[in-house]
Amino acid sequence: MILSRNRIITLVFLFLAASALLVHLYFWTSSALPRENVAIEENKQQEDPCRQRLGRLRNLNVKFPIKYARRDINVRPQYRPHRPSTTKIDESLFPKVQIVDPAKDPILEHCMPPLSLEASPFPKKESVDASNILFGMSTLFNRLEDSIPYLERWLAHTDANLFVIVITSEEDRKPDRKKMSTLQSHMRDLGIKATLVEPLDLKDDMALRYFSLVKLLYGKRDKGTQWIGIIDDDTFFPSMHALVSMLATYDPRLPQYVGGISEEWWSVVLYGLMAFGGAGIFLSLPLANVIVENYHTCREQSGSSAGDMRIMECIQGHSQVRLSPVPALHQIDMGGDLSGVYESGWRPLSLHHWKADWWNRDDKRRAIERDWFPLQRMHLVADVCGECFLQRWRFRGDYVLSNGYSVAEYPNGITDEELGRPELTWDGPRHVPDTFNPGYVHSIGTVRERMRLGEEKIQYLFLDAVLETGGVRQFYLNKGVEGEMDTVVELFWWEKGG
Repeated sequence: MILSRNRIITLVFLFLAASALLVHLYFWTSSALPRENVAIEENKQQEDPCRQRLGRLRNLNVKFPIKYARRDINVRPQYRPHRPSTTKIDESLFPKVQIVDPAKDPILEHCMPPLSLEASPFPKKESVDASNILFGMSTLFNRLEDSIPYLERWLAHTDANLFVIVITSEEDRKPDRKKMSTLQSHMRDLGIKATLVEPLDLKDDMALRYFSLVKLLYGKRDKGTQWIGIIDDDTFFPSMHALVSMLATYDPRLPQYVGGISEEWWSVVLYGLMAFGGAGIFLSLPLANVIVENYHTCREQSGSSAGDMRIMECIQGHSQVRLSPVPALHQIDMGGDLSGVYESGWRPLSLHHWKADWWNRDDKRRAIERDWFPLQRMHLVADVCGECFLQRWRFRGDYVLSNGYSVAEYPNGITDEELGRPELTWDGPRHVPDTFNPGYVHSIGTVRERMRLGEEKIQYLFLDAVLETGGVRQFYLNKGVEGEMDTVVELFWWEKGG
């Protein structure tokens, strides 16, 4: 009996010893392996950009093979009341380029870990209450249809109402109520609180229809309306939050005339110190009431062919109110290559003339065959990094990213002082006799001379952007000439960076 009991005790002891050994081995290996696995996982994460298949490049309008490089960007939220003109980053933006053809399913040889950039994460437009602004525009059916993707980008889901006076053409001003109803329903389905209306007077020309918007909008006001905003069909507001904040600095209980003058001195001399319509005209209700009370007199007294000028004339003729100019509301009265504007580091409240056929360039190095500025895609990156659209970062090797417009390389270098002055890439200025203003001093300040593309400046222009799970993917293109390959650089902005 004692022997049997001893055997039992021995067996229990051996079982406990074996169990202790197994537990020790388990925790020893599990404590060692995670450290090794973490290192492997970290390396794997850094290598992931190289492992990604490049089939997405097939959707780009480029000829393969191409030179290609890419980089991931993590956004660090950093609240700042003012955005710097340029932020210096002491590292390279891209790894070395390599030749790729997505049909051959290449693996990238040159990769870099994600880049961390700071940006101000102001609220997205969906969380901004702009119900105190009543917007209005006058346009044609075909132009309105073209504008809808852009209006959706900045106006949808903001609680701001938009009233549109719309006709088929100057020759056919009869209301097409069926088409108006269909288009209105489509816009509302997209989250745009739009109401399409016929002209107040079918005999009104373009200028009078524009002027009549003040009367129309004033009649549509409600108890929450503080501002009437009159815009063109190619006006674009990059940040509704910034626009609402700007208007909040003015007392809407007083007569207020807020807007932007032209950047070009020639236009200011011709039209005067008025709010130019493409930049956005904002009238407080007390001032709008002054125009409505003198509506018929102002219509008869003015012979101007410009609606925004008729508004100015009525205000000046029947009140003591004068324009409160806002430099960040941009009329963009410039033609040709607008790189100097979009690469300036400005933080615009409004942009205009994106429908102008100004993308096609004489210089084949930067020609992208496109009719309009694709602002609705250029601006997608704001979904990830807030107020970062057109923000500038300067990287090692004198690379400058103007977010959503271009990546520019300066092979001979560029100074901070030079970056502080916009490059005069656009056409103009038009000559004004007997003036001390050479063209843009009143609005832009001093400018610097245009740089020679391909020599002093290598420019990768915005090609496309896609909203994907986790972030926004951007592509920038430098066109090859005389047998050279196109070069595409890609940035992926992660929605939740660390």
